[in-house]
Amino acid sequence: MANEDEAVPSEVFFQLSNAGNGPWEIGRPQSVITQLVAQGIFQGEVLDIGCGIADNAIYIASNAKHVHLTGVDLVNS
Repeated sequence: MANEDEAVPSEVFFQLSNAGNGPWEIGRPQSVITQLVAQGIFQGEVLDIGCGIADNAIYIASNAKHVHLTGVDLVNS
């Protein structure tokens, strides 16, 4: 039995990510991101590390003023 603190095996992670079926892929920006954009929190240079399919990054870049956003992800690199 696997220890609950162990990470998901990399093979499983890459299979899910490459198929677009990861539970973290919700098809929209997270609600907290939309709230932070509405509050004007994002300004200047923004780095989204592990952006996945970039739902959050795209939303920020499209809706926040005066933002230069870079998104990177291991699977999409």
